[in-house]
Amino acid sequence: MDKRELINVSEFQKHIFWNYKPGAELDRNIIIENVLLYGELEDFRKLIKLVALEDIRNVTDIIEKKGRFKKRVNFIRKVVLSD
Repeated sequence: MDKRELINVSEFQKHIFWNYKPGAELDRNIIIENVLLYGELEDFRKLIKLVALEDIRNVTDIIEKKGRFKKRVNFIRKVVLSD
């Protein structure tokens, strides 16, 4: 795995990554998904600074295809991505 694809969990609130070691570096897609599903606006702002909007859209599409978190996906599209 390319080092550029890893993001440190300490960038975000602890409750989002409670099941990982503090300071763990995770694949950006795992970070994006967890922040989108369990983060707050402050976390979304940090995420947008760290990754491309296209990556956020791609992960949002994956979440939507699973058929879960419909209200959250709608919020992400309308507020975070301004789609």
